[in-house]
Amino acid sequence: MAEMTKKSLVLTFGTAGNKEISLTITKPNDTLTSADVTAAMDRIIASNAYGDGDQATQKVSAKYVMQQVDTIFSI
Repeated sequence: MAEMTKKSLVLTFGTAGNKEISLTITKPNDTLTSADVTAAMDRIIASNAYGDGDQATQKVSAKYVMQQVDTIFSI
């Protein structure tokens, strides 16, 4: 039986160096729309604030990742 389900939002960006970098947001707001996420990704790209020497230059994907945690044994 599942004890806990964790939901994260993973934003993936392309860089000028043809690499992909991802930003994971834990506990995202459940009311986010595709337009909200797209606009946020555009703002991240425009700010040049994300990327270590190889800045994010394009949106690749945005997806919710669900993780189910089941405890097998606990003291």
